Formats: sequence, C-alpha cells, structure tokens
Amino acid sequence: MAEADSRDGRRGWIPAPAEKLTDDLLVEILSRVPYKSLCRSKCVSTRWRRVISHPDQRRRLPRYHLGNDIVGYFYKSNTFTNVTGEGRPFVDPSLPFLPKCEFLNVVDSCNGLLLCRCWRLADPRRFDYLVVNPATEHWVILPDSGWSDKVQTARLGFDPTVSSSHFHVFEFVEDGAADVDGNVDCDDYDGHVKGVEIYSSVTGEWSHKDNGWNWEIRLRDESNSVFFDGVLHLITIEDVVAAVDVEGNTWRTIPMPQSLVEPFNGIGEGFIGLSQGSLYFVNSDHDKPYKVSVWVLEDYSSEQWIWKHIVSHLHLFQTKRLLFGHDYKVVSIHPERNIIFLVWPHSKMLMSYELDSREVHFICGIGGCEWVMYYLPYVPLYSESLADGH
Repeated sequence: MAEADSRDGRRGWIPAPAEKLTDDLLVEILSRVPYKSLCRSKCVSTRWRRVISHPDQRRRLPRYHLGNDIVGYFYKSNTFTNVTGEGRPFVDPSLPFLPKCEFLNVVDSCNGLLLCRCWRLADPRRFDYLVVNPATEHWVILPDSGWSDKVQTARLGFDPTVSSSHFHVFEFVEDGAADVDGNVDCDDYDGHVKGVEIYSSVTGEWSHKDNGWNWEIRLRDESNSVFFDGVLHLITIEDVVAAVDVEGNTWRTIPMPQSLVEPFNGIGEGFIGLSQGSLYFVNSDHDKPYKVSVWVLEDYSSEQWIWKHIVSHLHLFQTKRLLFGHDYKVVSIHPERNIIFLVWPHSKMLMSYELDSREVHFICGIGGCEWVMYYLPYVPLYSESLADGH
C-alpha cells in the first residue's frame, strides 16, 4: 500500500497499482463506474480529485444531463426535486437523520452543504442553525448567535477546495428583523444591514462586525448568493452587489451594469453566479424588458461588467411578455461552460440555454409554482465529516 496526501493535509492510503496509473488510464477506469461512486472517488486523494474535476477529463466521465454536478433543487423551505431522471432521488427532503424539531427550513446551499433553521420543540419561537451534508448524513448544530428569535438573511460559505470540513455562516443583523410570526419591534424600520454575525467552524464561535459598507444596504432575502475566494456576494435593493469576507474585515459594493439599474416594474431582481472563475450577472434589461441579458465581471478588481449575451423571451419560451423573477427564474449557471438553467414555473419545467449555440433544452419537470421565491441547487459532496459534527 502507498501513502498519499489528501487536500486538507491528512494522510490516507490508496493501492500502489492505482497510484501508478496515468491520468488517461485512471479516467478510462472511472468512466465505467456509477455516478455516485465517481463522486466518492474524489475523496481518495488530492490527485484523484484533480483528475476528476479537470474540465478536459470531466467530459469523459459519468455525469448527469444537466451538464454539471447538480442533481436537484430545494425550494419551498424543504421540498426537493430530483432532476437527473435516473434512479432514486439523492435526498430525502425531510432529512430524517437530523434531530427532531418543530419545523425545518432549508435556508441556503453551498457546494454540497445545506444551511437549515431548526425550530426548537421546547420553544417554537426560537431556532438553531444546522449545517448539513445530506450525502454523508453528517451535521453540525451551531451555538446561538444571539438572534435565535429573529428571522434574518443568513447565508452559507463553503469551499471544498480549501477545506473539506470547515465552513462559515453569515447572519446579517437587519433593522426591524421580524420574529417567527412576522412581528417587528417598531414601525420605524427599513431593513438595512446594521452588522453581521459570522460563524467560523475553525473557532466554533460567532463574531460580530458592524456594517462596513459606508452606507445603508438592504439585501434581497429571496435572491441567491455566491461564495468564492473567501468572500460572500449578495444582490441588494440598492442595485449593487454587496460583498463581505469571512473575517468581516473587507466590505465592498460592485455597481450593477448601468442599463440594469432600473429593473422593469421592480420585478427583475437579477441572478448572480460563478462560472469559469468569474462572477456573472443575469437580468432583464430596463430598455429591453422582454429579453435576458448576461454580463460577466472578467476583471474582478475593475468593477466593470462586460456585456456577454442577450436573448429574447420569444426564443426561450415561445412567448414574449414575461417578467424576470416572476414568470420565470434563473436558478443556476454552469461552472465551466456558457449555459444558464431556468425554471418556468407556469409549466413547471427546468430548462437550459446554451449561450454559444443559442440552443434551448427542456430537461425535466420540476415542482413549485409561480410564487416559489427561490430554488437552491444541490451538488452531492462525499467527503469527510464536518468539523465537530455528528
């Protein structure tokens, strides 16, 4: 047996013959295994993860017809739709291995982990945050942040290429945050961010940071977020992308493209995603409300969005007068290719659009209805236990 280093510095054992295989031979073998086994194979060693994740090799390996590793979406708190069209669903949306609670709410997903609110049986007006890996059925219950009776914007930050077990949770302290019944402390509030509580699984503690954006920012609670390079990015009502790092030391705002500053009828809240190492923004254009525009921030430090693509609703949906974020939603973007994924709630259909070929593909039916606020993509992660988890 030969010893190999794993990504996070631990030592593991892989068979000597397998260690001597060339990358091409390794891919040839792995191309014949089931998809779930391929996902687990990423945990064998750093080299295996690199080979399996490399864009040139991934085209030869088992993968679902979404074109990436997404196997389904969570929506409406804790409903899950399997979109692979193959085999049994990857996730039981009730997450039965978790401790019993009054109500479970899936808040966010990030690279295979879920952030949940678990409303307490003993005191249903308060909740605990849980970070969960459904693929391995491991979970961590977080200590009380001090705001367990207020429903505020919370997001998860996790990068398995940095650490397979450590993560961060961001809970934004918002002016006039409501309790479980929707009640607020006073009528004089506007929901702006006053600060953030950041949980680090490295320290096992929350830390508070006051708002560092220099002006009042209000987050769109229903919008998705993007976490990369240790920084969380969120869409705001003030027409900027707001960013804060895991230490709470670096706060930044990135103006949206000028033509998207006035969303049509207040509907087009936009979608941000990460693809090919760059931040993408998708929205309907104020001057072209019946079309979808795609922008990319190729130079992150410049704050200059580059217009990349535009497509009409007529081409996408065979109808024209639809509203972004209301009649249809962008739910994910391919991490390596120019493909966006959309849900058309009216027909309960998941579809993809390839920017380069301009081809539209209807993938499968998906649950939900017109009033579903967001869909959370789920990518199974077969790796070690979460730090200090169960």
